[in-house]
Amino acid sequence: MALKRPVSAKSYSVSRVNQLIASIYSFLLVAVVSEALVNGFRQLESLNPMVFVASVALLAFLVVGFLISHFAFQSSMFWFRAIPVLTLVLLATWPLHYDSFTLLPESFKPWIWWLLGIAAVAAGISFRFWLGVVYIFIVSLGWIAIRVSPSGGSGELILAIQDSLHLFVLASIATTMAAAARWQAAKTDFANQNLIASSVKSAQSQAVELEQSRLDALVHDSVLTTLLVASKAQTPEEVSLARESATEAMRRLDSDTASLKPTTAITQVSFFEALQNRIHEVHPSFEVSLQQTNNSLVPELVSEALTEATLQAVDNSTKHGGGSAKRSVSLQSAGKGLKIVVSDTGKGFRASKIPKDRLGIQLSIIGRVKSVGGRVFIRSEPGKGTDVVLEWSPSV
Repeated sequence: MALKRPVSAKSYSVSRVNQLIASIYSFLLVAVVSEALVNGFRQLESLNPMVFVASVALLAFLVVGFLISHFAFQSSMFWFRAIPVLTLVLLATWPLHYDSFTLLPESFKPWIWWLLGIAAVAAGISFRFWLGVVYIFIVSLGWIAIRVSPSGGSGELILAIQDSLHLFVLASIATTMAAAARWQAAKTDFANQNLIASSVKSAQSQAVELEQSRLDALVHDSVLTTLLVASKAQTPEEVSLARESATEAMRRLDSDTASLKPTTAITQVSFFEALQNRIHEVHPSFEVSLQQTNNSLVPELVSEALTEATLQAVDNSTKHGGGSAKRSVSLQSAGKGLKIVVSDTGKGFRASKIPKDRLGIQLSIIGRVKSVGGRVFIRSEPGKGTDVVLEWSPSV
């Protein structure tokens, strides 16, 4: 199984970091936009009323859209990007915002100044890193141009440069911190993915070893029994019995070795034992039980998919179920198929509304099991724990 690289913004930890950043940003956005609008209304007599009202309406629309998309749908990236775009438009069209017949005092500072910082931070968070840096640089230079122009109060160049440097440093620090947090989160997910991938390979290897041990034991027992019978054979009847014992031993060996393909299939017994051992090694808090096992064969791709899905379900329970939850895994045969149930008594969630960022469920569990013809059932309610049921059989 190939190991995955730590780049995905879709990974669990990166998604959690993005949600945290968006939550913090939402409160800052409301506070900063409110301050900007208060200053805008104070400057209204020097502004073009129609342009100002249109700007306020667009800002209000973006803020409300951001809050709704984040808190209701946990998806705010579009609005993250819309805020810096609108702010850049306001900055570029600023000469249209003020009344050209009004002489502005040197102390006048355009109200959009209060938007530049929050917009630059949004650009640094939502754009590609290099594009965010370019945006911050452009906005910083744009502010200098506006501040020293008549429409910006004809401020002193040195003060405009100081403001611009302040903006650039603040936005750069925020962008760097967000990038560092995401990178660390990606490293965490990468390590976790590697652990699961390593566990899958280890379980596969152990299952094959167990299967080989079972075959070795069969060979040993069959040959030993035949030799014992043959060594004591003295009468024609005993010789005939020894011959029959040898024939039966060869038949059993032929039957088992014909169906046994260590690189393509293993028995349920070996698969379950290997999976049980691996769960205990990785998550010893889980109680694992084996029920109704048999020697039906499990194809290699199926055992690999079910191992990955089971370990992912176990990992999800550890992450989301809460520290005091009781956790268990039930491994059982279902005719020629099998059934695995991962349960906990933790926090639970609404199974009908699995969050989009829960890719561990969507891809590594549901998608992985379906890819080999299996089925997944998830039973969960808030406060009532979770059961993840994995089923597979040759007829599914």
